[in-house]
Amino acid sequence: MNNSSIITAAPEETRGVGEDLGRYLFSSSVVALIGGLGSGKTTLVQGIARGLEVSPPVRSPSFVLIREYAGHLPLYHFDLYRITQDKEILNLGYEEYFYQKRGVVVIEWADRIKRYLPSEYLGISMSIVDTSSRKITFRPRGALYQQIVEKMRDHLKREI
Repeated sequence: MNNSSIITAAPEETRGVGEDLGRYLFSSSVVALIGGLGSGKTTLVQGIARGLEVSPPVRSPSFVLIREYAGHLPLYHFDLYRITQDKEILNLGYEEYFYQKRGVVVIEWADRIKRYLPSEYLGISMSIVDTSSRKITFRPRGALYQQIVEKMRDHLKREI
């Protein structure tokens, strides 16, 4: 599978990439975000929410672990920053979100749940380039996610 990267110059550009991505996601999509503090994960999720036509503003769910939002497709936003043990992951009931609910699952700090991810998902690595710029690298796992990355690549070329 081909990885693809983009560098955004400002938070609103990162949201814009997320918004475009949100338009391509499908019911039962799983998006696994990995990146350090301040790398733009929540900002990207805010954009995905816009693309899914989610109305209330998306916030980091650090203290509740999972927030659910209604939109064109439901958005299930996981933030696993505070998770430190496998038993905490198992107690989340993640299987219901991955395999039974019909919506889009976006997981911040997905490296903490990596062994429990489905076999196919869209991995996204985020890193800080400078104070306002972020590097977003798409790592598709599976043909459907590869198609999304190809659409994103085509769309972003037209934008540049």
